Amino acid sequence: MGWEPLGKPSGPRPLQEALDQVAAKLRAPRSQVLRLVFEAWEDLTGSVIAAHSLPLRLVDGELLVSVDDPLWAAELKFFGPELIDRINAAANDEVVCAITVRVRPRRLRQADR
Repeated sequence: MGWEPLGKPSGPRPLQEALDQVAAKLRAPRSQVLRLVFEAWEDLTGSVIAAHSLPLRLVDGELLVSVDDPLWAAELKFFGPELIDRINAAANDEVVCAITVRVRPRRLRQADR
């Protein structure tokens, strides 16, 4: 008996397909969803909130967002349900079900300036 392929076509595959398979194994969303959230953050939140917040990760439907001040954490928590609706509508899928907000440590906030 010799070696036989597993039945899948060999050869190059589109990078997005490979990334989506890796993301699924890591319980992360498709690459298109990640690109939507991380590249279109300002479009999703507006320029004022985007200037004070940064999406960090999206795993199992939970979006972790970093903010530079406790006041912005409160604002983002208030805005959270609307933001979830905006992201899910833009993705045409239920990809975010919760938002967790963390305030960046003061030393990191000062380093941003």
